[in-house]
Amino acid sequence: MTKTYTLTITKEQAKVIQHATELLSRVIGGQWREVLDWLPLQKEMDWEEYHNDVDIMTAILSKHMIDNIDGWNSSFGLGSSKVHLYHDIAWDLQQVVRHKLSWEDAVESGIVKSEDSPRNWEKMMTVNYDTPMKFGTEPLAKMERIDSGPDNQRIAAVMQECIELCDEK
Repeated sequence: MTKTYTLTITKEQAKVIQHATELLSRVIGGQWREVLDWLPLQKEMDWEEYHNDVDIMTAILSKHMIDNIDGWNSSFGLGSSKVHLYHDIAWDLQQVVRHKLSWEDAVESGIVKSEDSPRNWEKMMTVNYDTPMKFGTEPLAKMERIDSGPDNQRIAAVMQECIELCDEK
C-alpha cells in the first residue's frame, strides 16, 4: 500500500513548491538552462559576454549529455525512459499546485465565481487552468485549501508577521 502524507503550507510555500518541482523536472529532462533564471546575477553586466559564456557552457555540457542534448534546442520530454522517474513525478506535482493556485486566483480576482464554475476561456486560456494530467508513476497529488477558521486565522496572522519581519531584513 502506498503511504500518503499531509503537508500544511502557506500560499507562498505552495508557490515555492511549484517553482522548485517545475525546475527539477526541467533540469532532469535536460533543460539545464532553466536554472539560469534563478541565479543571483549582477544587474549591471555585459549581457553579450554572458550569453557567449552560456553558449560555451552549453557546448561543453552537450558533449556529456545523453544524445548530446543541449538544454536549449533539445531536451527530453515527459514520459521519456532516458531520464530519472522524478522528471515526471516533479512535473505532476507542479501541475497540481499551479492549477489550484491559478483557479483560486481566478476566483479571488472575480474572473469566475468559484473553482467549480465553468472556465472563462476569454480570461483563462493558459495551460495553468487545465486539469493536471498524470505523467509520473505516482498518483496525482491532491491539494485543497484549509478552512480559515479562527485558529487558522491566528496562525496565518503570526506567519504573515514573520514574513514581513524577514522581508524587512
